[in-house]
Formats: sequence, structure tokens, C-alpha cells
Amino acid sequence: MSLLFTPSRIGNLELPNRLVRSATAEHMADSDGRPQPSLKQLYQDLARGGVGLIVTGHMYVHPSGKSNPEMTGIYSDELIPSLAELTDAVHREGGRIAVQINHGGMKAGPDVVPEIIAPSAVDAPFLKQPAREMTPDEIDLLIDAYAQAARRAKEAGFDAVQVHAAHGYLISQFLSPFVNRRTD
Repeated sequence: MSLLFTPSRIGNLELPNRLVRSATAEHMADSDGRPQPSLKQLYQDLARGGVGLIVTGHMYVHPSGKSNPEMTGIYSDELIPSLAELTDAVHREGGRIAVQINHGGMKAGPDVVPEIIAPSAVDAPFLKQPAREMTPDEIDLLIDAYAQAARRAKEAGFDAVQVHAAHGYLISQFLSPFVNRRTD
């Protein structure tokens, strides 16, 4: 058990121990994606309790990819100061924090985005409305949105970035022959 509490590394990132809190959707942001004080407190408490690395809940990289009304955003430079409050709180307690970035694609919340987009126009049993096929320009826009989110993460003081490419969200939709029927 003592190995669990010894320092470790992931690449160049030094961790105080081997305790990692994996990404969990917290639903603790306002309608603009700004983290609520309760999220800062949660992360601070986790770090104070000894978690060496906290991976945030998935944060949306573009307004079209918001999956739920209380989802934290990383789509705008205006969010950097509030995101920096999260990282500062964790770092003060000796922990490290990684941000998980995401776009919902066809799993975006129909109650929070005006139009659902996906690699291809498909109907799926879980969709409340059909998804519209993304244009090549929209694909380029979202590639850049991921890059800009990573830049914002660095500016906000996150120690690492985790790209969410699973669970049926946009990147995994591009990897799925069920959803991605593109020929371009």
C-alpha cells in the first residue's frame, strides 16, 4: 500500500502520489459554463484530502457541444480567470489538475443547443431530434476549438489536458461507422 502514496510521473508531470480522481461530470457551472464556487470547493477538498491528480469533468470546447445545462465551459477566453481559480485552489493544496475537453456532437443537449450536429445526419434511438451533418468548415472550426481550449487550459494553469474521445461524444462519433458515413 505504501507505493500508492509515493510520488510518480506522467511524462514531465510530477505527481505527489498515485491517487487519481478520474473525470466525473459535476454539473456545477452556470448557464455560461462558468464554474460555480461549489466546484472550486470540491476540487480544493479533493486535493486537500490527498488526491494527487484531479481530472475535471468534461468541459465543452464550443457552445454547439454543450451536453447539459450545468456543464463547465472552456470555449472562451472570458472563462480563463474563473478556470484559473480552480487550478489555483488545487495547486495551493499541493495537488495537480488536468482538464478534460469535449464536444457533445449528437449527444449535445437539445435543451441547451439550438441544433445538434454530428459527422453525418443520422437518427439514433437516444436523440430527441435528428442530427445535422457537419460541413467541412464546421469540422475545421471545431478542430480549432479543441486547440484553443488546450491553449486556454495552459493559460488557466491546468497541468495537463485530456481529450475526451469516448462514450459516444463527437470524436468517438467520427470513429464510429454507425455515425460517421462521410465520404470526404
